[in-house]
Amino acid sequence: MVNWTRYIPYLVVSVGIYQIVTGIFLINWRVGYIPVIQKTGYEYGNVFTFLIVVYSIFLLLIYRGLRKKTWTSWYFTVIFLIFYFISSIFRIPKILPIEFLALVLNGFSLVILFKYRKNYVFPPMIKLPRETLASLGIIMFTVLYGVTGTLILGNQFSPPVKNIDDAIYYTIEVMTTLGFGDILPVTEMSRLFTSSLVVLGVASFFGAVATFFGPIIQNRIEKVVNFMETAEFTGFRDHIIFCGYTPLISSLIRELKRNEIPFVLLVRDQENATFLRNDGYIVLRERADNPEALIKVGIKRARKVYISSSDDGYNLMVALTINKLKKEYNLKIKIAILLNSSANMEMVRDFVDEIIDISDIVKDKIISNI
Repeated sequence: MVNWTRYIPYLVVSVGIYQIVTGIFLINWRVGYIPVIQKTGYEYGNVFTFLIVVYSIFLLLIYRGLRKKTWTSWYFTVIFLIFYFISSIFRIPKILPIEFLALVLNGFSLVILFKYRKNYVFPPMIKLPRETLASLGIIMFTVLYGVTGTLILGNQFSPPVKNIDDAIYYTIEVMTTLGFGDILPVTEMSRLFTSSLVVLGVASFFGAVATFFGPIIQNRIEKVVNFMETAEFTGFRDHIIFCGYTPLISSLIRELKRNEIPFVLLVRDQENATFLRNDGYIVLRERADNPEALIKVGIKRARKVYISSSDDGYNLMVALTINKLKKEYNLKIKIAILLNSSANMEMVRDFVDEIIDISDIVKDKIISNI
């Protein structure tokens, strides 16, 4: 049985070259040469063909990535081929024989790519945030709404919109507020539809910008905040470090603050970091099992570390990291760990100086109140 993996790059390049050649031929056959499109007004078939030529050039550029079997090249190739395949299906009544062969080659390439997908190097599955998925969904809905509405109201435009090429063109033109004026709504219904499409297009665009760039801006702000807070505890000496936060230590840190005993909280999640900062505590939002973060909060000058998250597995990783730093820099620091389960006691006994078993504390408290 033939393994097509090694032939996929050559197959895709062949598809790209064939579509470039046929695309240039079709454009010249229809209107003589590309600049004539500007004179003829509504040669959308030529515009579509020109886009196919551009997309085919991208297929040629992806060749090297396909040879190296990278996941990015696989994804881009599949997206390009699906785009061409679906758009060509909508245009089947107008497809010429030479275009039909390109459609068959695209379909065959897609089948081969999906069949041998496991031969490409893919990273772990990326889980997109809900906001990103919602933003993408709104954009897709807006495009679908625009194309469908334009086709339904086709005769209410000047000139009439009678095919999906024109509908896609008009939808993108309105959503991006370009407003070329080559297609105009001439009835009250079509004007109302166009106005709604403008509102949806602008809203989805700014929503996408906020969704995609919001986290980047937030990370920048956090870095500035972390830098400012790092400056706060740079001069700390003989202080206490809390690695992680659980409500069980809330009374302890309140007491330390009241007695003006210097301490720093090193937490990994945004929610706890924001909550603690609002209460006036000095917080660095980084993972406590990161040696650089521990050095940043002054572990070389600290007198004691409390490993105090609600996750015993994470606490063990932090204990191992601190123990490694302790040996590397010959530190005299004391290490105390909060355990949520006494079953994990033996695992950490060799790495810490003090074990605080929360389950025993709760048990003793309950017994004392009986």
